[in-house]
Amino acid sequence: MRKWIRRIWVTCGLAFVAFLLWNTEARGVNAAVLQSTPGVHVLDSGELIQFLPAHEAGGAGLIFLPGGGIDPYAYAPLLRSVADSGHAAVIVKVPWRSAPTDGTRAILWRRIASVVASGGAGKTWVLGGHSRGAVFALTYVTEHPRQLAGLALIGTTHPRDIDLYKSKIPILKIVATRDCVASLERVMANARLLPPSAQWVRIEGGNHRQFGYYGYQLGDCGATISRESQQGQTAAALVRFLGTAGK
Repeated sequence: MRKWIRRIWVTCGLAFVAFLLWNTEARGVNAAVLQSTPGVHVLDSGELIQFLPAHEAGGAGLIFLPGGGIDPYAYAPLLRSVADSGHAAVIVKVPWRSAPTDGTRAILWRRIASVVASGGAGKTWVLGGHSRGAVFALTYVTEHPRQLAGLALIGTTHPRDIDLYKSKIPILKIVATRDCVASLERVMANARLLPPSAQWVRIEGGNHRQFGYYGYQLGDCGATISRESQQGQTAAALVRFLGTAGK
């Protein structure tokens, strides 16, 4: 009897893990966002997904790091919207989707640096990310403060362990009121670590998972606005920030 109970528990556990992994895959992404048009050229490689506008607006480009474990293609609609507004937008694929070791983090750092270098001396970049990706972005910027023109933190309670109060780099912080992974209470508890100049954007009714296009997020709350609305507000905030950060 005990053997059967153990088997049932193991089977249920494996099924739950499989369910969580299945939900980290991109969901509902229109294939058109990954197709080149006269206005935006799309380059997809083993390391990067690049959205390069034919005619760039003034300001910086965006280098974006996905959330931990999340399929990088889940952020393609958001980055394509940024590119459609005239700003180069690049998703950096995180090794093993979470860069869990020093070696994989070093690979991630090299990929970010390669994008910065590819733009040449006259190109400026903002580094941003969602959730764990925002933590990586924060860490990279503090280690390489002269490489980037700004930092965009989306759906994260960080900075938590790094004091940015005296930082001179432009910072954008995007939060959602129904985000129960990075709750407003915990976000505001760390607000003192951001400089007074930090720009805050609060998305009413948004949650954690709707910053991307993927499935269920363990611990998240239900949104009261559509994914399209949350994505549109996020893209608009990023475009405004990029327009000023590169000047």
